[in-house]
Amino acid sequence: MPNSWQLLTDDPQERAVFRDLAATMSLPNEPAAPPNRLRHVLRVDACGRRYYLKTFRATQWKNRLHFRTSAPRAADDAERELRVTELLRARGHGAPRPVAYGRDGAASYYLCAELAGEPLRDRIERGDVDAALLRRVAERCGRLLADGFALVDLSVDHVFVDGDALAVLDLHNAGVRRRRGADRKLLRRVLRRFARSVRGLPVSRAAAMRFAAHLLRAAEAPRPLRRSLITAAQPFGTAARYEQGDRSRVYAERNPQRAAQERALLARVWPGRDGETVLDAPCGAGRLLPFLQERGHRAAQLDGAFAMLQQTANTGARAGLCVQGDALQLPFADDAVDGVVMFRFLHHLPPDAARQAIAEACRVARRFVVVSFFHPCSVHHARRRLAQLTGAPATRFALSLGAVRAAAARHGFRLERSAAQLPFARDLWVAAFVAT
Repeated sequence: MPNSWQLLTDDPQERAVFRDLAATMSLPNEPAAPPNRLRHVLRVDACGRRYYLKTFRATQWKNRLHFRTSAPRAADDAERELRVTELLRARGHGAPRPVAYGRDGAASYYLCAELAGEPLRDRIERGDVDAALLRRVAERCGRLLADGFALVDLSVDHVFVDGDALAVLDLHNAGVRRRRGADRKLLRRVLRRFARSVRGLPVSRAAAMRFAAHLLRAAEAPRPLRRSLITAAQPFGTAARYEQGDRSRVYAERNPQRAAQERALLARVWPGRDGETVLDAPCGAGRLLPFLQERGHRAAQLDGAFAMLQQTANTGARAGLCVQGDALQLPFADDAVDGVVMFRFLHHLPPDAARQAIAEACRVARRFVVVSFFHPCSVHHARRRLAQLTGAPATRFALSLGAVRAAAARHGFRLERSAAQLPFARDLWVAAFVAT
C-alpha cells in the first residue's frame, strides 16, 4: 500500500512542521505510555505546544471487519480514532484536536494536539476531587453513551478535566451506534473499565457506587437495567454488605456440611508445614481458622468487613492477628508470611481483578499460595452463562487452571498440585503453588 499523509490542520506553522511522516518522526519525542504489541504513543514537542503521535503497527483482521461494518466507517485503527474524534467535536463534546493522519504499509498513524487540563486520575491521586466533580464526570460520560457514542475505553485515565470543561481521548476502539442509548453489554464494559482504572486509588466503595449510578442514569438506562448492573458491580468488593444487620452471622452459620466438604478438598492440596505463618485473605467468618490451627500454623486473618472479623471469635479458635483490609491491596510487606490462602474469593472477581489478587498473594507469601476458583468447564458455569444470555447479571466469574497457573508463574510461583470438587460437574477447584 502506498504511503500517505493527510494534514488536518489549517495552522500554517503546524502544516510546515508536520509536513510529512518523516518530518514528524524526526521531531524531539519520547514515549508517552508503555507500548504494546500493536501500538505505541509518542509525545512530540513542536510549535511551542505538545502533540501525541499514535502508531498502530497493524490493524487486526477482526478490527478491520468491525471498522468496515460499523459507524463511523474506517480502514484502520488510526482512521477510526480520527472519525470518532471528528464526530465528538462536531457534536460539541471535548476531544483532542486532529492534526494529521497517515499510512505506511500496514501501519497507520494519528497525530493530535494535547488536551488542556489533566487526567482525572491525577486529580484523584492527589486528593483534589469532590463529590460534585465525580458526579459531573459520571453524568458527562453517561450523556456521551446516551448520545450514541460507544466509548468502551472510558476510564479515569481517558477523561481530562480543565476547570469546568471535560474531554475524552483514546478513541480507536470507539464507535457510533445507529440508535440512542447504550445496551447492557456496553454499559457493563464501561463500568468495568472505570473500575480497573481506579484500583489502587483512594476511591471508596460508596463513591464508586454513586459514580456508577449517576453514569447509568445519564446514559438513560432503564431502571431495571440500572438496578441489575449496580447489583452485579464487582470492582469495589462486597465486604460492606456484611456490615449490615446480622448478615455476617448468617454467613457464618450457613451450610456447615458444604463447608466441611470444602475444607476436605483444601486438605488434598495443602502444602503448609507445622509452625508456618499463614494469612487467610479474605477470611470471611473465620471458616478456615480451625483448619489452619489443626495443622500447627500461626494464623493471620484479613477481611474487608469488620463484622466478619468479629465472627471469628465464635469459631472457638483464636487468631494471632486480625486485620481489616483489602485483599487486592494487602497491607503487608513483601514476604511477610510463609503462606497465603484465598478461599472462595476469586470467583467474585472479574478475571483482571482475580489476577491482581493472585499477584498480591504471591507478593506477601514467602513459600506458598493456595487459591480456590471456579472452572469454566463445568455444568454449574454453563448454567450461569445461559442465565446471563437471558439477561441475568454476572455475579460469578470463572478461570481455567491454566489461567491461574500463568498468573502465579508471573510472580515466581509454580503449581504443586490441584484438585476439583467434582470435575466438569461442579465448578470449585483448588490449587497450591510454591515459590520457585
